[in-house]
Amino acid sequence: MPCISFILPIYNMERCLPRVLRSLQAQTLTDFEAVLINDGSKDGSAALCAQAAAEDARFRFIDQPNGGVAAARNAGLDAARGEYIFFLDPDDWVEPDAARVLYEAAHAADADCVQFGLYLDSYDENDRLLHTQTSGCALSGVYRGEPFKEHFAEMASSYLVINKLFRRAFLEQHQLRFPCHQLGEDGLFCVAFYRQDPGCLVVLEQPLYHYTAARRGSLSNSYHPERLTDNFYLSDAVWDTVTAWGLQDSAVHRTKADYCTVRDLMMGVKNLGSSPLSLAEQTAWLRSALQKPRVRLAVRRTRLRTMHSRNDRVKLLLLKLRLCRAVLLLSGANRKR
Repeated sequence: MPCISFILPIYNMERCLPRVLRSLQAQTLTDFEAVLINDGSKDGSAALCAQAAAEDARFRFIDQPNGGVAAARNAGLDAARGEYIFFLDPDDWVEPDAARVLYEAAHAADADCVQFGLYLDSYDENDRLLHTQTSGCALSGVYRGEPFKEHFAEMASSYLVINKLFRRAFLEQHQLRFPCHQLGEDGLFCVAFYRQDPGCLVVLEQPLYHYTAARRGSLSNSYHPERLTDNFYLSDAVWDTVTAWGLQDSAVHRTKADYCTVRDLMMGVKNLGSSPLSLAEQTAWLRSALQKPRVRLAVRRTRLRTMHSRNDRVKLLLLKLRLCRAVLLLSGANRKR
């Protein structure tokens, strides 16, 4: 059994793929496998994957029709044989010692999950690095018992899967897979994971993963019409988890779930800005969303200082005042900058 299975979903990433493949080949921990899932690419990605698999027995190539990143990651999970799972994206890459550091930390603590820091890299149109900064974690150390319940405020909205190592046996025991949402499927996976009460979490401050901060054609910057009818599925999953734990009356858990609801609302506003809807139609959607009891309470109870940017604090204030049109105009102005 390999120590780690890297799962890499690929769609039309011929330009970036050689870099991430080189970073895997350079790993100082050699006992790993890399499962490359070509998700119906129309460029030369499949050929690069086939070449990597032919040259290195640790690389396995799966070629399937386009089904989206969730379907590709699920195919990787079905094929994986490693003790731990490491998800990564094809326009990112990992430090040479990433697998070794993470596996040693996981093995020493018998961890179900290891979370770690990131490098946030920005590139120009010619793939030249413009800027990088590190992004750490809210915690650091080894946490046992019920770490996600006990540190819910720090961990509940940690929706990325690419900065976490997961024990594969735990995922299989609870039959955890990615739901087929176009947006937020990684967040739903993370919520489903911690809902099952993993017993040991390790958090490392060390950045080991290079995340491309400005992604070309990012789905989060595209219009998703399905969000007009189903915008709060991620925060609903958080609330359902809190309720399943019997902690809906806990101030800490309620406050964080409220924050997740407001965060979903902000995503809905951003989605409207990419839509073909008129300002009147956008305003009607936002007013309707604010009439939902859970959303109305979350907006009222969430403090401005909990938002991570000045722009979001201003938008939350406007939402508290029910100035829907002003929120939309501000969001549209920010998008044009």
